[in-house]
Amino acid sequence: MTRSMRTVALVALAGVFALALAACGSSSSSSSSSGSAPSGVLTPATEAQSGGKRGGTLNVLNHEDFEHIDPGQSYFSIDYEADTVTSRPLYSYKPDNFKEPVPDMASGVPQISADKKTITIPIRHGVHFSPPVNREVTSADIAYALDRGANPNVGNPYFGAYFNSIVGAKTATGGPIAGITTPNKYTIVFHLTEPKAATVIGALVLPLSAPVPEEYAKKLDAKKPSEYGNYQVATGPYMWKADSSGKILGVGYQPGKSATLVRNPNWNASTDYRPAYLDQINISIGGDTNVIGRQVLEGSNMVQNDTPAQAIVKLAYEKFRSQLEISSGAGDHYVALNNKNGPFKNVDLRKAYWAVLDRKAMDKARGGELVSDVMTHFIYPEIPGFEQAGGPAGPKLDFNEHPEGDMAVAEKYMKLAGYPSGKYTGSATVQVVGSTGSPASEDAQIANQALTSLGFKTKLNLVDQSVMYSKYCGVVSEKIDVCPNVGWLADFGDPEAVLSVPFNGEYIVNNGTNSNWGLVDVKKINKAMKAAELVVGKQARAEAWAKIDTELVEEAVAAPYDWSKQPNIESKNVAGVGDVANEGSWDYSFTSLK
Repeated sequence: MTRSMRTVALVALAGVFALALAACGSSSSSSSSSGSAPSGVLTPATEAQSGGKRGGTLNVLNHEDFEHIDPGQSYFSIDYEADTVTSRPLYSYKPDNFKEPVPDMASGVPQISADKKTITIPIRHGVHFSPPVNREVTSADIAYALDRGANPNVGNPYFGAYFNSIVGAKTATGGPIAGITTPNKYTIVFHLTEPKAATVIGALVLPLSAPVPEEYAKKLDAKKPSEYGNYQVATGPYMWKADSSGKILGVGYQPGKSATLVRNPNWNASTDYRPAYLDQINISIGGDTNVIGRQVLEGSNMVQNDTPAQAIVKLAYEKFRSQLEISSGAGDHYVALNNKNGPFKNVDLRKAYWAVLDRKAMDKARGGELVSDVMTHFIYPEIPGFEQAGGPAGPKLDFNEHPEGDMAVAEKYMKLAGYPSGKYTGSATVQVVGSTGSPASEDAQIANQALTSLGFKTKLNLVDQSVMYSKYCGVVSEKIDVCPNVGWLADFGDPEAVLSVPFNGEYIVNNGTNSNWGLVDVKKINKAMKAAELVVGKQARAEAWAKIDTELVEEAVAAPYDWSKQPNIESKNVAGVGDVANEGSWDYSFTSLK
């Protein structure tokens, strides 16, 4: 799942660092992630975060590859699991607490001016970059990291959505941003053009705010695309294995094959809240999810850190329950429909597709009620605005009423779209790009069958999920008609972080990885979002964004099917600790071997 990535936070506008978090991302979970689960099943709330055994190597078996290993580019849950242990953003979350982030590279809470347009943050002393840089981190390194967000060679997917209110950010291209100043080595100040302190501070939990040394990275960032990810240096307890020059590619990362995280020799435990028990994390990439799952459950020293196959989740629940963890509210999945190009420019065709789609079957393919609830609109459960937008049932619209699919309603909208027979008779072949591996491939097949049932000719292509995002669905110029396996993890615990990046036409990224996969660009909704960004107060914001959610449903901008609960599996000798944030994945810096 991309954040689609990703961690969640919302800073109260009163200037107090109090976050009202209830999100699922972009990759994250709702606060209910730490709540109840079936008897014998672990949750982030029931796992010990201290007292772990030190030492040993954890073997991670993943079907999926990383999308981007550069923290300035990453926007994918698997990317974030490496980011969170190698790169330290200004603020982060402890595994079981999604309500209040803790200072990470920051040494304290942000100070917000009365007009909500100036943010001052103190920086932690004594944090050093890994080899070959080896020096102490300063505020200038964080400023440069954020400058990178506007560099087209980096192609950060969320910079415009969350940081454009910084003075000079809208016109920045990678050079110094005027609104980011560093009065001394241990202070960074953000000057805003609008009173959007809550949005900016909330986004400082994202990997983009992790420090990057300009003298080392600038030459790498000058290349298109940037090569910094292949030579990056770490600030966390672990670093990508590298050679003496700092090169990671081919050393600590073999795309499609493996990755290795080793101890950062310059990490100082006294500056960090992470215990970092493990000596090394070996990540194997590729393979059948059913085979991987059995290896993990029956083996030792192993976890799987992408979604296990449905059959494996069932097996774990029935026979290895103590090795299963579930985090509820772990994001969503929906079918992205191209609103700009091809047949689904027609809103009635989008409604017809929503109506006929068997969302219950898609959720069953993911494992049923244990790991999934049928999605009826776009704001996640427990996020402000969820109930105002219709709660579990969603808006009362005929194409949303029957999650098992309703051909009669679908044919009604096909006729309204100009097809009297109730079936598509156009000449277009619909390009469908989905993800390999169970349960994604099963969902893609169900989504494709819904298209053919309406008379569409389709061409279905299944690829690795990271490729699906980075080469097809996240590339505007590819003009993919249908992407059935996209998912979203809110970036901070406010409805803005759920709806803005994936559905605001103002934030479509044409020259990088785009997360508005359906190219949704409804002018009246864009305008409503701009106004809602400035609304103050939890209740008022909930109501404003709930109205936008309903408008998105009325436009059938995508076909939602799954509010996720993330299952994770581990070997019997692993004391895994899962994150409430970031889809509920295992946290390498708290996990240990028994």
